[in-house]
Amino acid sequence: MERAEQNSHSPRTPRTGKSVRGGDLEAAHVLVDKARVAEQQEQSALALGLYDDALTRLGDDCVDPFIADVLRWKGTLLRERGETEAAYRCYTQSLEKATLGGWKGQQAHALNCLGTIAQRRGDQKETERLYANASKLAEESGDARLLGMIEQNRGVLANTRGDYASAAAFYSRSLGAFEMASDSEPMSWVLNNLGILHTRIKNFAEARQHLERGLAIAINRNDAVVENVITLNLAEVWVGLGRLDLADEFCIEALEQAQRRVDHLTAAGALKVRAAIERQRGALDKSIATLRIAIYEAEGAEDRLLHAELLRELGEISRAVGNPGAARSAWREAVDAFEIVGASQDIAELNAELRALPE
Repeated sequence: MERAEQNSHSPRTPRTGKSVRGGDLEAAHVLVDKARVAEQQEQSALALGLYDDALTRLGDDCVDPFIADVLRWKGTLLRERGETEAAYRCYTQSLEKATLGGWKGQQAHALNCLGTIAQRRGDQKETERLYANASKLAEESGDARLLGMIEQNRGVLANTRGDYASAAAFYSRSLGAFEMASDSEPMSWVLNNLGILHTRIKNFAEARQHLERGLAIAINRNDAVVENVITLNLAEVWVGLGRLDLADEFCIEALEQAQRRVDHLTAAGALKVRAAIERQRGALDKSIATLRIAIYEAEGAEDRLLHAELLRELGEISRAVGNPGAARSAWREAVDAFEIVGASQDIAELNAELRALPE
């Protein structure tokens, strides 16, 4: 699974004493710090409650830039849990607050996050528009870190479309900027996405190198979210290398981590990989049952790409049990889903598989 902007916490907003009562602003900062710790400890429900408490302290009429940040951070946690519509509402509120206050940096961050929602939902034109606007505002506000994040997100978009050369260029620029700044948090995100890119082109040795480097950073930072996602992506590398024993080990760990964090999307992704492992081992009944749970986990998350990938695996299992009709139906539906997100490489591969199916 690819990662976009996470809950990175910028330095505290300077206090003027004019936006909200000083005690309330300080209390809100303390609550957000506690929410951050709760996220690291895989206590997402507690973290959400703390973000809500912070927003209550700030109040609806708050005109301090910190309120836009808190709304955005809450939205990202919701997005990571697969609560896409709730995340969208938080990001929209963050953008409204930032626009009203004239805070270009917060506007750029909110637009970037809204871009990740549009991308999840498969709205390519809206995704490009939001990233372009976010990039313009980030440049105007002199936010080099955010520009690096947007470059990375554009790389994710290019990778999904099968434009691997462009994706590699976006990721390399983004990683280079973060390395120069010694900014380890976003480095781990880009390394994860580079790992996914090299997995896609079957360059598994380099994929493993990037992912293991990113995993070391995440573990060192106690970043449970990124550790979880990279563990899952390493499972996919081991599947590609034919090491199903190691793939299963990493997949089980990723699934347990996701379930502790109440992260339905990562859990669905782990179950999808586990279904593929079971299929390759010949345990087809178990594979079908696992995939059904994966589909249930992903329900309501509006992740078009994951939906397409689940349909693709359903076709693989259907072919393995000797039901080409069911495989054809699943793959045709998967092609339609991949078309929504513009995944041209996946579409080409599936159309080749469809042509090879017996009538």
